[in-house]
Amino acid sequence: MERSWSDAASSAFEAYPWRSAQERERARAEAELVAFGERVEVDDLPIAVRKWLRRRAEGPVSGWVWKGESWRSLTEGFERTILSQALAANGGNGTAAARALGTTARVVAYKARKYGLKMNFRKNNRTTTKTKKEGK
Repeated sequence: MERSWSDAASSAFEAYPWRSAQERERARAEAELVAFGERVEVDDLPIAVRKWLRRRAEGPVSGWVWKGESWRSLTEGFERTILSQALAANGGNGTAAARALGTTARVVAYKARKYGLKMNFRKNNRTTTKTKKEGK
């Protein structure tokens, strides 16, 4: 028996990143099977979809509480963390980190020096590693 869908359940179902059409159709059939009443509600959706919705609603900084820090302090801390992770993921290669972050190698080099992060620089086909404390 095909049931109607609430707007919230329909929106969530459509937005979910399904791996295949088969997975999507199985989930649709399961939701309609377990639904109580005439309509499929969000609570009737598969567990994976509900977990995905919760994570999406929480956002990237869930659990974070403002403790009176200044805007500058917060943004610089975030910027340093992201840059540090991008450099680590790319073996310290500033150009690759810049590409991953969607910015230029010059910006990454400037920020790395600003925050004292180690980064590989290319000079005359030789790789050197510098930090802000060691000099430019």
